[in-house]
Amino acid sequence: MPTSHAAVRHCVSWSKARRAEKAFLAEWDRSRPRRRPRYLGADEIHRGKAQKFYTVLSDLVHAEVIGLAKDRTEESLAGLLNTSLDARQRAAVNAACTDMHRPYLNAVGRVLPNAEVVFDKFHVLQHASAALDEVRRQEFFRAGTVMREHGRGKRWLLLRRWKTVRGSKRQELQTLFAANRRLFKADVLREQLDRLWTYKTRPGVLDFLLGWIRALRWQRLPEMERLGDFLFKHVEGIAAYCDHPVRFGVVESINTTIKAVLRRARGMRDEHMLLLKLKWATAHPIRSSRDLARFISVQPLYSNR
Repeated sequence: MPTSHAAVRHCVSWSKARRAEKAFLAEWDRSRPRRRPRYLGADEIHRGKAQKFYTVLSDLVHAEVIGLAKDRTEESLAGLLNTSLDARQRAAVNAACTDMHRPYLNAVGRVLPNAEVVFDKFHVLQHASAALDEVRRQEFFRAGTVMREHGRGKRWLLLRRWKTVRGSKRQELQTLFAANRRLFKADVLREQLDRLWTYKTRPGVLDFLLGWIRALRWQRLPEMERLGDFLFKHVEGIAAYCDHPVRFGVVESINTTIKAVLRRARGMRDEHMLLLKLKWATAHPIRSSRDLARFISVQPLYSNR
């Protein structure tokens, strides 16, 4: 429940309820056992309307938040790795899942030299969707009335995966692809990239990516060719998934949890309190009736007197 409701329920002021909550969370965080995470996740999340970011460090095995820092620079992630993890915890890390953000890669290589970098599948496919959107933009502005008639307002429909499109929306896409074959080929190439994470060996990933690049030879799609060059430069991080099958959805689910906490609190200025609440929320997820009963059970009150 909101802090104001808890204050009314226990007949105390809002500030006292807030201090009691912070004292309880701080004591819980100090007393709980420290795990040695095998897989780490590093990602950024917007904090406000302006271009401000948090760097989020998480444990991908247990889906828990480890640390939070301002900005998305190399120093912010390196500081999180050094302050949130001790030497034994850093030595136990086998892989770190992140995007292609160069400062993050530099920080992981400097602080965790023995850990491999696994590129997040969501961000790789995001680059593929951006290339497909660029093909759509170029075709729309240089095509005639037929393409403009069928392609207007189809951006978000085109960026959806084919298996999630149903009914009349699939018919609209088929009409659009019949009007423009280059757009159809770009969409097929984007869909094929999903197979990169089905291979069990690194040579298999490399062979598939080389075959995918060779298929672009006569397609006259410079946007997809640039995407192929970009993926080839980062093939080591993509193929590392064969040895370290991290859970890609954990990073995005933790970002959703952070946004939900900030939305319920109408924003939060105390970043230490925000980190404590995120640790508690991810360490005590509500997925069943037993989790709900444990969450609403009576906890001892802490006083800051």
